[in-house]
Amino acid sequence: MDKAIPELTLNDGTTIPAIGFGTYALNGNEGVHAINSAIDIGYRLIDTAYNYENEGTVGEAIRRSSVPREQLYITSKLPGRYHEYDKAVTAIQES
Repeated sequence: MDKAIPELTLNDGTTIPAIGFGTYALNGNEGVHAINSAIDIGYRLIDTAYNYENEGTVGEAIRRSSVPREQLYITSKLPGRYHEYDKAVTAIQES
């Protein structure tokens, strides 16, 4: 699957995969295995969210992956209740 995923170019020239692997409801060892399988077949963008409550699982999958961290893009989402500046900073640091 590697290179079968098209890329998008951002305004600063950075390229990112146009398609990522969503991690909603992936938790624990089964979640780690699923995420690692996605990375093994070529996904390089992994999407999670604060509200999924699985960022630890995503982090563990990345740690166990044979793909260097520098080759992976991890995206997350900040819930609306944390959009106030101080709350956003805290939530992002926790994420």
